[in-house]
Amino acid sequence: MLYKKAFFFIYILSVLTFGQKLYSQKSDYLEFSVSADREFFSDKDTIRLALNIKIINPYHINSYKVEDPSLINTTVSVNDDNFNFINSFFPESKRLKFEFSENEIDVYEGIITVGVVLTAKENIAEGSYKLPVELSFQACDDRVCYSPKTLTDTIIINLNNNKRSESVQNTELFSKIDFNKPTDENSNNQSGSEKLKENERTDSPVSQEDEVSNWIEEKGLFVSLILIFLGGLALNLTPCVYPLIPITVSFFGAQSSGSKSQSILMGVFYALGMSITYSALGVFAALTGSLLGTALQNPIVIIFIALIMLALGLSMFGLFEIKVPQGLAQMGNKNRSGYLGSVLMGLTVGFIAAPCIGPFVLSLLVFVGKTGNPFTGFLLFFILSMGLGLPYIFLAASSSSISKLPRSGEWMEGIKVIFGFILFGMAFNTLEPLIPKEIFKVTFPLYIILSGVYLILFDNKGKTSKVYTNIKYFIAILAVIYGTWNLKPEGAVEEVKWQMHTSLQSIESSINSGNKPVMIDFYADWCAQCKELDEYTYTDPEVAELSKNFNNIKVDLTKENTEISDKFDIKGLPVVIFMNADGEEIKELRVTGFENPEEFKKKINTLQNKDNKQ
Repeated sequence: MLYKKAFFFIYILSVLTFGQKLYSQKSDYLEFSVSADREFFSDKDTIRLALNIKIINPYHINSYKVEDPSLINTTVSVNDDNFNFINSFFPESKRLKFEFSENEIDVYEGIITVGVVLTAKENIAEGSYKLPVELSFQACDDRVCYSPKTLTDTIIINLNNNKRSESVQNTELFSKIDFNKPTDENSNNQSGSEKLKENERTDSPVSQEDEVSNWIEEKGLFVSLILIFLGGLALNLTPCVYPLIPITVSFFGAQSSGSKSQSILMGVFYALGMSITYSALGVFAALTGSLLGTALQNPIVIIFIALIMLALGLSMFGLFEIKVPQGLAQMGNKNRSGYLGSVLMGLTVGFIAAPCIGPFVLSLLVFVGKTGNPFTGFLLFFILSMGLGLPYIFLAASSSSISKLPRSGEWMEGIKVIFGFILFGMAFNTLEPLIPKEIFKVTFPLYIILSGVYLILFDNKGKTSKVYTNIKYFIAILAVIYGTWNLKPEGAVEEVKWQMHTSLQSIESSINSGNKPVMIDFYADWCAQCKELDEYTYTDPEVAELSKNFNNIKVDLTKENTEISDKFDIKGLPVVIFMNADGEEIKELRVTGFENPEEFKKKINTLQNKDNKQ
C-alpha cells in the first residue's frame, strides 16, 4: 500500500506544482488531458492550450487532414460562449499503408501534442471559467477502422487583470508545438462527419486532375518520374513541337565546330534552357498552393480551359495556324555561338511547345499545387522537360545523320487531324463535371466512334504515306471499338436486397419476424471495406441468389450507437453476422472485414447446411 500512497502524492504534487495533469480522459483507443501555459490570464491575453494525447498500441488515429473521404479526420473544438476559438496546431503526421486502404494515409501513433489558441471575448468579467475541450477522432488498427469518438476534458481558465502570470508553465509540453503552423481554418470549423457529407454532395470539377494525384501516389514517386520522363519524350511528336526539329538542327549546325563533345554539351544546355520554362511553372504552382486548385473549381475557369483546347483543335483542322515566330525560325541562320545561345534557344522552344502540351502540364500543375512542395514541383517539371529535351541532345551529336529524319509533309497534315480530334475530346472531357452524368455517358463514347469513322471514311490527308495510313486506320478502328464498348447498355446488376434498420428494437423485431436464417450487415459511411463489400461481394450473382433464402438486415452505424454495438459486440466495421432461424448467431461465421464473393458464399452455404440438418 505504501507505493500506492507515494504514487498518489507524486500525482497531486505534479498537478499543483506544474499545472500539468496526467491523462484525465480515457477510451479504449487513447488518453488525453489539457493544460494551459499560464495560471492566470488577463482579458487581453492570447490563451494557449496543449492537448497531451497518448494513443494506445496497436491503434492509430487519422490525421487532422485526410484525403480518403471514407475516413474521419481528427479535430479539436472549444465550445464556450465566453471565448473565441482561433486555431489548432497539429504535429506532422506519418504516412502509412494499411490493409483497409489502397493508398498510404496520414495517421498519428504513440504520444502527440496538439496546440489550441483562444482569446477572451470583449467585456468578459474576471473570474474562473470551466472550459470544455473536445477531441473528436477515428481510431483504426492495421485491419479495420472503428466508430468515431469524441472525448471531452475540462480546464479552468482564470481571468484576473491584476494577477496576470508573467512566467510560462508547462514549458516542456508547449515546446513540442509549432505555433507557426496553424491547421487549415476550414478543417477546424468542420467536423469529420460534416466534411464527409460535403464530399458526398459535391462533385469537384477538378476530378480529372485528381486522377493524376492518385496515379502518382499509387505508382510511387520513382515510377512516376520515369513515366513523366517518357511522357515528355512522347510530346516531341505533337504538331507544335515536330516542326521545330529542323530549326533546331540548323541551329546546332551553325554552332558546330567539328567537336562531338562540344556538340553534345550544346545539346545539354539547349535542354536545360527548355527545363527553365517548365521547372519555373512547377515551383510557381507549389508556392501558390491551393490558389490553382481553387481557381480550377470554378465552372467559368473550366469552360475557359475547354475553349482553349477547342481553339487549339480547330487550328489543327486549318481554321487558323499557330506559326513558329519568324525570329525563332531565323535563329538557326544567325551566328549565335556559345552555351548561352543554346540556353536561350531552348527557353524559346519551351514557350512555343506549350500550346500542344498544355493539358498534360495542367494536370501536373494541379497536383503540384496541392502538395505545396516547391522541390516536388521543380523535380516533376524538370524531369518532364528533360524527356522533352533529350532528342535534341542526340540531334546535336548526330549532325551527319540529320537528313535521315522524315520531312514535314502531307503526313504531318494527317497527324494534325488526329491531334485535332484528341484536343476536341479533351475539351469535352474537361467539361464532364458540368454535364449531367447520364448524358455524358452516351455523348462522349459517341464522339469517339464518330471520330474513328471520320478518319476511316472521310479523311484523305497523308494518304501518300503508307506507314501513316496504316497507323491512322489502326487508331481509328481502336476508337470505334472503344466507343462502342462504352456505349453498350449495362445489364441490371443483381445484388443483395436489404431491410434498412437504425434502432435495436427494429432489428430485434425483424429477426423474430420470420422463420428464415438471418444475415445482418453492420456498416458506416466512413468504412472503406463496407463499400468494398457493397461493390464486389453483394453484387456477385451467386451471393445475391443465395441471399434470397435469408432475412437480410443492414444496420447503419455511421453515427455511434452503443446500444446496438454492445448488443452485437461490434468493435469495428465492417461486421457481418449470421443467425439461424431461431435467432442464434453462428459465431464462427462472423465476418470482420472485406471478404471476396467465394469466401462469402462458403459461409452462406455452411449456415444453410446447418439449418437444413436441424
